Amino acid sequence: MNSKSVVAVVALILVLLPCHAQNQVNKTDSVIKGLERELELALSKDDIATLDRILVDDYVQIDAQGGVTRKAKVIELTRMRAAAPRGVMIGPEKTVDELTIRSYGDSALVFGRTTIRYQFMEDQTSPSQAPAQNPVTINQERFIRSYAKVGGRWQLVAWQITAIAKR
Repeated sequence: MNSKSVVAVVALILVLLPCHAQNQVNKTDSVIKGLERELELALSKDDIATLDRILVDDYVQIDAQGGVTRKAKVIELTRMRAAAPRGVMIGPEKTVDELTIRSYGDSALVFGRTTIRYQFMEDQTSPSQAPAQNPVTINQERFIRSYAKVGGRWQLVAWQITAIAKR
C-alpha cells in the first residue's frame, strides 16, 4: 500500500468515526428515553417487577429534604401502595419538562424538572366549594438521574431531587 492509499484510508476512518459515535449516542438516548417512560409508568402503576428490573441492586435516591432511600425501601413502599385500598383521588397531576439526556459511553445522565399539582384532601371533599374555587398547590423539583450499563443492560443507579423554592 502506498502512502496516498494510507492517507486516504486514515481520512476515511476519521470521517466515519464521528458518525459512528453519534449513532451510538442517539441509540443510547433512545434507550434511556424508553427507560424514563417505563420508570414513570411503573411508579404511577405501582409496578414492582418493572421497578426491580430498572433499579440497580445498590440504587440510591436522595429526596428534596436530603433523605436517602435504597432500592429495597422503594420496592417495599411500592408494595405497600399497591396493597392499599384505592379511594377516590383528585391528582396529583405530574408533568416532566426540560428533559435533557447526556450519555458518556456506558453511563448517562438525565436532567429535568417535575411540576406537581394537587389539592389537599379537605379541599377535594369540601361540599361548600365549587371545583374551580378549590386551591391548587404547585410544587416543582429539579432532578438528575444517573443510568449505567450494568451486565449488558441499562439500569437506574441514582436519583437526586432538589425542590425549587416558591417565589
